[in-house]
Amino acid sequence: MTDYFLRLAGPSRERVAIEAACLDDARNRAVQYLGKYLSDHPAFADEGHWRLAVEDASGTVLVHVIVATVTPRS
Repeated sequence: MTDYFLRLAGPSRERVAIEAACLDDARNRAVQYLGKYLSDHPAFADEGHWRLAVEDASGTVLVHVIVATVTPRS
């Protein structure tokens, strides 16, 4: 298992440590974390889009998980 860290974009968002077998596993855990975060903080959804970084121990961003809400043009 390898240590990875999750950090939501925005001011004063905590860096959350996770263990994952590989980067693919860390990315899947990041998607789950973001889904739970949005479920637990519904007002956060008003911001329109969310970016969660998966980082290594030195803080290098390895992948971003991005979710956006877009109003269709009519």
